[in-house]
Amino acid sequence: MNVSIESTSALRRKLTIEVEPDEINRELDRTYNELKRSVVLKGFRPGRAPRGLLERFFGDQVRGDVIRKLVKEYTDKALGENSFTPVVEPEIVTEETDLKKALKFSAVFDLKPELTVKDYQDLKVPAAQIEVTDEQVAAELARMRERRGVLKKVEGRNTVATDDFVVAAFEGFENGQPIAGTKVEDRLLKVSKETLAHGLDEVLIGAAAGGETRQPRSYPADYAEKEIAGKNVEWRATVKEIYTHAVPELDEEFARDEGFDSLDALRARARETLEARARAEANARARQGLLELIVERNPVELPESLVARETRNVEHEIASNFEAAGMSHDDAHAKARENAEEIRTRAEKRARSGLIVDAIADQESVEVSDDEVAERIGQIVTYAGRAREQIAEHYRSEENRAALKQTMRREKTLDRLLERAQGEGAALAAETSSPTASGESPADA
Repeated sequence: MNVSIESTSALRRKLTIEVEPDEINRELDRTYNELKRSVVLKGFRPGRAPRGLLERFFGDQVRGDVIRKLVKEYTDKALGENSFTPVVEPEIVTEETDLKKALKFSAVFDLKPELTVKDYQDLKVPAAQIEVTDEQVAAELARMRERRGVLKKVEGRNTVATDDFVVAAFEGFENGQPIAGTKVEDRLLKVSKETLAHGLDEVLIGAAAGGETRQPRSYPADYAEKEIAGKNVEWRATVKEIYTHAVPELDEEFARDEGFDSLDALRARARETLEARARAEANARARQGLLELIVERNPVELPESLVARETRNVEHEIASNFEAAGMSHDDAHAKARENAEEIRTRAEKRARSGLIVDAIADQESVEVSDDEVAERIGQIVTYAGRAREQIAEHYRSEENRAALKQTMRREKTLDRLLERAQGEGAALAAETSSPTASGESPADA
């Protein structure tokens, strides 16, 4: 292996790596020997297919596999031999991939900046004063009743009212012609502004069950849903059934159904839950404020590749919110990119905060064990509901487990800083916060 090193800036490095032909041939021989043992070709016994025939049928696949393996292996080797720690995985640019001649490629990356964080040990912040009102407790109990509610068919009324649940079908028309993408077959819907887009709640309110109702609505040219943007739409809706959401009474029986001996005990637990939630939120704000003070006191040069990665992450998050609101994937990302300056600012803030917290973790010797990571993954999977299998599969990846471990290390570091800043006995939100599957660092806020 021949390696040349080029420094294009204080943090950026370019490794140009050329793998010797003998090393390439050894890997090709190994790959074809493995293939020969596993593949079955007509007319040949297992393990007896000639190399030339394998090259004819599988040459492109083998070539790609060998290149990927050698690039990874020799990039890691070159980084280790030169004591380089990239802040983000190197960008690989291939220059010569004719394996009969050579394999030559470049690995471009940024080094993690050397950083000693100063002026953070003596920062102080007051512990949050938490107060939960009787009105908040009542609202929490009301939410609990809503969750226990059941749908009952409406009797004695044939028209739709606000907050009803209906089984309905609808479709949008322009000049008498159906608009693609607007048709919805029989679906259970809650009739409210919060749950129905495009003003469809107003279309349904007052509609009679069993008949068709028609109502025109106009949408501006810049409306988020492109199928109806700039159009005068006639919505045609047919309500099949009307239901109301019946909730249980707040009484001793309800408390026993929730697993409590009395209504007073249920109220007490609701208050404890709200206090824990408020404390978690207050401590999250305190941690973020503490971090912003530390970042302000410790300027750091940002590696461009780290900012680029965070920029992609922020754009993806914004686009995902647009998609959740009903926008198509392409339109959501195009809309997100309109805020390029804001995205760049947020990405730089995340990158800077992450570097600072990681450096403090090193200075404070903060560690997260594999057992702690396994326990957190178990919690995440438990909370994942129907997505449990997908989440479990996500964390079978070593890369994803490493990202979670880094997140947990940052959490632990910020918790330690907050405990120190608030003094002895400060309650930490980490004890009451529920786990998430996002892997987002507390330094990302």
